[in-house]
Amino acid sequence: MPLAVVTLACALVTVFLTQSETKRVVSIPVPFTSHVRYHTNVARALAKRGHDVWVTIPTYLLNKGYLDTSGFNVIPYDTMPGLEKTMQSTMSGSYFDGKMPNVIEFLKICSEVLDTLLRNESLISDIGQKYPDLIVIDNIPPFYAMIIIPYRLRIPFAFLGTTYSPIFMRVPFSPADVPLFILPYSNKMTFFQRLHNTLFQLIFAVYSPHFKDDAVATYAPEMEYLSLAVLVTKAEIFLVEQDHVLDYPRPTLPNVKLIGGTVTGPAKALPPEFQSFMDSAKEGVVIVSFGSYVLDLPEHISDKILQVLLQLPMKSVFRSNLTSSDPKKILTAPWIPQNDLLGHPHTKVFVSHCGKNGQYEALYHAVPIVATPLFADQRYNAERVREKGFAEVLDLNTCTAEQMSSTILTVANEPRYKQAVVKRSRLFRELYGVPMETAAYWLDHVMEYGGDYMRSTGQQMPLYQYVLLDVFLFILCAVALTLVIGCCLIRAICSCFRKKKTKTE
Repeated sequence: MPLAVVTLACALVTVFLTQSETKRVVSIPVPFTSHVRYHTNVARALAKRGHDVWVTIPTYLLNKGYLDTSGFNVIPYDTMPGLEKTMQSTMSGSYFDGKMPNVIEFLKICSEVLDTLLRNESLISDIGQKYPDLIVIDNIPPFYAMIIIPYRLRIPFAFLGTTYSPIFMRVPFSPADVPLFILPYSNKMTFFQRLHNTLFQLIFAVYSPHFKDDAVATYAPEMEYLSLAVLVTKAEIFLVEQDHVLDYPRPTLPNVKLIGGTVTGPAKALPPEFQSFMDSAKEGVVIVSFGSYVLDLPEHISDKILQVLLQLPMKSVFRSNLTSSDPKKILTAPWIPQNDLLGHPHTKVFVSHCGKNGQYEALYHAVPIVATPLFADQRYNAERVREKGFAEVLDLNTCTAEQMSSTILTVANEPRYKQAVVKRSRLFRELYGVPMETAAYWLDHVMEYGGDYMRSTGQQMPLYQYVLLDVFLFILCAVALTLVIGCCLIRAICSCFRKKKTKTE
C-alpha cells in the first residue's frame, strides 16, 4: 500500500479510535538489546491496561530467542548487517585496546543504523497500517531523527528512554550541578570539572552532531520542513529513565517525567538450571556481566576473571561465551535472567560494566556493585554508584587478580555497602514503585488527554528566544548606543567649551 494512502488512512482511523478506550501503540526502540528490553517491559505494562501494543524488533535479536515477547505484538524488521559485531569492536574493542572511545566512529554507526531505519519503507508502511494512536520513540539523542516516522504518518509521539537532555527538552538548568552523562562527574564538581562540564554543555547547545539540518528534507521531502530541534519539542511527553535516588536531583518540566529504570521489577522464577545453581549456593553468589555485546573478552582478561572466580569462597554466574572449567563453581551462559538472579536471596555482589539497566536492577534488589565501566555513559554511571556509597570501581585493563578479588570480597562482605544500597533501594521502591507501570500510566494519560497542557512556552519558541539572545542583543545594543550618544555629547560639550574659550581669549 503506498505510504501516502497509509498516512491518510492513519489520520482518519485515529479520529475514530480516539472515541474508544482501547488505544493502539507502536513502540520503536533503538535496535540494541538493552533498549529493546525496556521498551518491551513498558509494552507489556501498556497491554495490561487494555491497549493494543506493537514493538518493532530487529530480526537478529528475535533469532537469539532471549527476548520475552509475550503480552504484545511484534513488528520484525532487518537492521544494518553485522550491527552487533560492529558495536562491540568499536566501543568495547577500543577500551580493551587501551584507546579512548572512538566517538566519531560510534556516531557514524548510529547514523548508518538510523539511515537504514528511516529508508525502510516496508517497516514504515507496516507501522502506518497498524493505525496507531501514539508512537513511542527511544529517548537517545543520536536517534532523535526517528521522530520523522511519526511526523510522516501524522501520529502523536512520545519519548521513552535513557537520556536527560535539558537543552533539547528546553528544561532550564545550570551546568554547575547537572553533569553531562558522558562525563564521569557527580553533582559535586570542582571548579575545573564545572568548567569542563559548562564547555561541553555549550558545545551541545550550539552544535549537536545528531541534529542534521537536512533530516526532514532527506527522509520526508513531502512534509513541511521543520528542524529536528523543533520536532523534538513537539513530543507529548518525555519519559526519562533517571531519578534522584540512583542519580542526582535534576530540574524538570511538567511533560518531562523522571521515572527510574523500566527494566526493574519483582524477581520471577528462574529457569531450572539457574534455580538449582542459586538455591545450592548457601555461601553466596557473585553475578558477573559486561552487557549483551561483551561476551568475548580478551583472553588475558577472561583468564584473570576466571582465576578470581575460582578462588572466591562464593559461587559465580558469569555471562560469557566461555565454557566453565568447573560448572559447579562457575555457571557460564551467553544469556542470563539478570533481574531475577539479582533478586535471589543468595546474590551478594554484582560485577558489572555499569550499563543503566543493570544498575537499576541492582538498586531495586539492593545488591552492591563492583563497577567496571567500558564505554559510553558507563564511567558516569560508575561514578554515581560509587558516590552513593554502594560500589567500588575497577579498571579491567589495569587491575590485578588480587585487586579484583579483594574488591569483590570487600564490597560483598563490608556492611557499609549493603547498608547504603538497602537504604537507596527502599527509597527507590517507595518513590518510584515499578517504573514500567509508571511509564504505562503516563503514555495512557497523554493518549487520553494529550500533552499540550503540560508543554511549556519555552518548548514552543525558537531557541534564540528561549535563551534570550534577542533580549541580550537588545540590551547590548542599547548600552552601546547609550555609550556612543554619551561620548558624542561629551565631545560636543568639550568642543563648545573650547570654542567659547577661544572666542573669549
